[in-house]
Amino acid sequence: IMSLDTLKKQIKEKKLSNIYLFTGAEEYLIKYYTNAIRKLIVDQTNEEFNLITIEGKTDTEAIISNCETLPMFSDKKLVIAKNTGLFKSKKGEGTDTGTSKKSGKDRLTEYLESIPDYTCLIFIESEVDKRVKLVNTIKKHGLVVEMDYQKPADLVKWVIKVFKSYNKIVDQMTASYIVENSEYSMTELLNEIEKLVNYAEGRSEISIRDVEKVCNKTIKSRIFDLTDAISEGNNSKALSLLNDMAALREPMQKVLFMIVRQIRLIYRIKLLKNQGVREETAAKELGLTPYVASKIMNASRNLDVNVLEKAMYYSLELDESIKTGKISDRIAIELLIASIGSR
Repeated sequence: IMSLDTLKKQIKEKKLSNIYLFTGAEEYLIKYYTNAIRKLIVDQTNEEFNLITIEGKTDTEAIISNCETLPMFSDKKLVIAKNTGLFKSKKGEGTDTGTSKKSGKDRLTEYLESIPDYTCLIFIESEVDKRVKLVNTIKKHGLVVEMDYQKPADLVKWVIKVFKSYNKIVDQMTASYIVENSEYSMTELLNEIEKLVNYAEGRSEISIRDVEKVCNKTIKSRIFDLTDAISEGNNSKALSLLNDMAALREPMQKVLFMIVRQIRLIYRIKLLKNQGVREETAAKELGLTPYVASKIMNASRNLDVNVLEKAMYYSLELDESIKTGKISDRIAIELLIASIGSR
């Protein structure tokens, strides 16, 4: 996170490093910051001379020679190297082998220590082994930035901001409903936002009803429905929702994990409430977005602390039975639902 803040500061102050390594699951941020750097370095009129993109496994000499050539009609040039595979470690790499012959990686590592001032080089890699010598060299002479999925609370703020750029208004509850019903990928969220903007043409406000009509139902939103049914003691509805998920080929291991996670959250909220902590404060303490908080609060009103405690212990037993091959994930979920429902 610190390095992302450093990157933002560099872009704002227009004081860029010469070398960057971008990695992480959040592709939207990687594209966004690569583009921000590109705008600072490359002018549209001379882009064909000063923007070089290399993709896939690459000979290190090709990267070096592209960095060496002088920019044309400009002070700087930008070289973007994507998924070169240079940051994966192979056996016997990462440490000095003692041989006199330099590998391509060693040559590149050495080169990066004195890369020309007129070149900005960005590596974009999906796989990075932090022990690889190249990573440390970039840390020393440039910036390594991990761009992972953002926290739900930050995504809620971002969703509100994006809607604002389309002249649309969403309240916190609706924004958090969108976030919690999607995967945490900003690219996917952007798709959902664009669908909603098109759907609500002519209206300035977006409501939860709009989201229910337009947006995709993900495994996360189905889990909320499932926990609602479990907390209400409606086992037949819970099992019917489980059948729907099985028909959609949702991985049962993931479903079980998410149910147990919800139970733990309900349990923690329940404990905080029993200690006299206000609902709003409890939700903040657990880092819950308004939508999840409302769901968890509602479920906590129907479930007793003892029931939740037993369910958590039982989930550990079930996990053990799955690992030893006694039962399947699907059966484990059904048993867990039955155990809570028979309170």
